[in-house]
This record gives sequence, structure tokens and C-alpha cells, in this order.
Amino acid sequence: MSHPLPHKEPGRSIIVLTDNEQGARPLVDALVREDFTVRLRERRLVSSDGYTPKEADLLIVDSGRFSLEELSTFPRIRSVYTGLLMLLIDDIDEMLQVLLYEQGVDDLLVKPVNHLLMLARIRALLRRNDQRTAPANLLFNGLEINSGLRRAAYLGEELPFTSREFDLLWHLAKNACTTLDRDQLYKAVFGIEYNGYDRSIDMYIARIRSKMAPYPNLAPMIKTVRGSGYLFAAEH
Repeated sequence: MSHPLPHKEPGRSIIVLTDNEQGARPLVDALVREDFTVRLRERRLVSSDGYTPKEADLLIVDSGRFSLEELSTFPRIRSVYTGLLMLLIDDIDEMLQVLLYEQGVDDLLVKPVNHLLMLARIRALLRRNDQRTAPANLLFNGLEINSGLRRAAYLGEELPFTSREFDLLWHLAKNACTTLDRDQLYKAVFGIEYNGYDRSIDMYIARIRSKMAPYPNLAPMIKTVRGSGYLFAAEH
């Protein structure tokens, strides 16, 4: 039985940060074959003054066995990079996964990674990130959410949401005053069915709330509906 070939991605830019350039070469070659523009950089340079990953459609951090000390890497990355962020890791437990999502990682894959699976996950991330062809703008009492620019601002001051946080905020906001359960939110944000136990949506909700908390008018907008899900409690 034949399978249709997935479409290629001409013009898409990916940065791969790794401590093992030789080991990452098969991944880079697979991405290049799909017409991605790929730049390979040493991961240790992120913490130096000489390099910051500011512009790319996707940043892939190729890590080995992860340590808690390395968590500080991701706030530094997120201080200059607001695009999609994927982490490749040798091994991970549930608590570390939670911490990494809280630090701004959009997707995690455990090595060794099947390249076809990874390409599918990358395309899924990019699809959810692509709303620029149909820009839309929502306004809620000073909060402006623009899906075309993928930007949220309160009274002109930009709120620093990551791509995944923005996806979740946008889906809640465009369904304002409607309670959405985890199944609906998980499918909207991750593009797959909810597995019944993953708490990623709750983690992202907590991060969105923390960034809205300094503004009294925004703090109560996202409400927890006990036993049901979440509600964006604001009217246009």
C-alpha cells in the first residue's frame, strides 16, 4: 500500500543547537531534504554574548541527558526568541517535562528520534503557527489579540507569550464566554486527541495567567470551571 508523500517546506528556517554536530548531521540532512533552510550551531553559544537565536521559524535544541541546571538555558533563549521551540532529549521524567513546558518549550521528543515522526511533528507545529494568511483581531477591554501578527498587548504593552501560549489564549478568546474542556483545548493547541492524563493545558493556563496577573483588569479573565474546563470571561 502506497502512502502520499508529505509536502515540503520551502523557505522555512530552522536553527539546530547541539553539542554533537556529527551526531546531529543525519537530522540536519533529513530537514534539508524537505527544503528547510537549516543552520547548525553549538548549544553552548546560547549563553555567550556572541550568538542569540533571534530569527527562525523553529529552534531545535538537541540535548543529551538533561539536568535541572540546564533549565536556566530556556529563559535566556526565550528572552530573545519568541518562535517555536522543540527539545530533543535522551530521557525525561514527568516532573522535568512539566518544568520544561513551563520554561517555554513547545514540543519534546525522546531520542532516538524517528525522522519521519519528527518531520510530522514539525509540520504540525508550523501549521498551528500559520494564521498569517487570515489575520484576525480581538479586543477585550484594552487587551488586543492579533492572530495575524501573533501578538497580544494590553493598552499597547506587548505581553510576552510563547507560540504555544498564544495558541491557547487565542482559542479561548475566540470562544469567549464559552466553557471549553481539556479535550477541546488539547486538540486545538496540540492538533491531537487528549490522552486523558497529560496536564500540559493546565501548565500553559498557569503561565498565561502569571503573565496577565500584573494587570488587574486581565487577571480574572481566564476562569476555571470546576469539573468542566476553562472559560475566557470577557465580552468583545
